[in-house]
Amino acid sequence: MPFFEQNPLDKLALQPGAADAELDLRGLSGEDAMRRVEALLTSPDQARSCVVRFDAARDDGRETLFIPVGRRLLEARREGILRRCLPLADGAGYFIAFPD
Repeated sequence: MPFFEQNPLDKLALQPGAADAELDLRGLSGEDAMRRVEALLTSPDQARSCVVRFDAARDDGRETLFIPVGRRLLEARREGILRRCLPLADGAGYFIAFPD
């Protein structure tokens, strides 16, 4: 596995601070979090870009929202609902952008 001195995701042009909105899923159950993600994707009043944050991975081996939320966001990108979907450098969220 290659070793990077810096996280290559830090160099992306789209950074969390550039988002128009934030969806905070920290502390929510998987079901509640997915309901909020669906509401964001179907909201008629959505921002142009959004940071979706969730609890970071811990040493307890429990699954985070990274995979289930990521799968749904990638599906939304394939459906044309999203223009971009990129993981945050810290692995505890995604930066998403809606079509213009």
